[in-house]
Amino acid sequence: MLVLLVLVVAGGAAFGFWLGTRTVELDRAYLMALETREEALEARLATLNRELTDLRLAQQVDAEAARSLRETIADLRDHLAGLREEVTFYKSLRAPSSIERGLQIAEFELGRADGDNRFTFHLLLTQAEERRDWLQGSVELDVQGVRSAEDGSSVEVVLPLTELAEMEAYPLEFRFRYFQNLTGTVTLPDGFRPRSVLVTVTPKGASADRAERSFDWVVQAG
Repeated sequence: MLVLLVLVVAGGAAFGFWLGTRTVELDRAYLMALETREEALEARLATLNRELTDLRLAQQVDAEAARSLRETIADLRDHLAGLREEVTFYKSLRAPSSIERGLQIAEFELGRADGDNRFTFHLLLTQAEERRDWLQGSVELDVQGVRSAEDGSSVEVVLPLTELAEMEAYPLEFRFRYFQNLTGTVTLPDGFRPRSVLVTVTPKGASADRAERSFDWVVQAG
């Protein structure tokens, strides 16, 4: 009886050991399966994230390409308009009988430079004559506007170009037969609101007439 009891106990212990070992192996296998599944899910997530990033990048590239194309079309249209104006201008130079004779202040344009109060200017002088001789002389620019006083009032002032730009020589000099461009940069003082620019051109020679023209202070976009 005792022997049988010992055998039963020994068999139960052996079975328990085997069952425990088997359970550990099953737990280890299950854990490995979970780890494998986790790695697979992480790899899939990484792939999906890359695909999402690529998709967003593609959308951005498409949007950027579309915006660039629109800007290119707009630039080409502006360039074409400029070319048409230039053709018209050169035709007028070749056919002066259709326009006013003599020295002309043809254009004055303003653009923005670096800085809030800095602006570029472009002045175009032309000569319309059947027979064009060399024309030379000087140009003066005066900016008319309003300056704020310390007491809050406003004062009408006229600022010559010498107060707005660093000039090596003034007045500006010109010499041409058909046309000439004069450019520069001006810096407006704080508290000054420009309204217009008076351009005065004085040719050399007793027979040459002085020309004046006023332009509104309009800054070109872009």
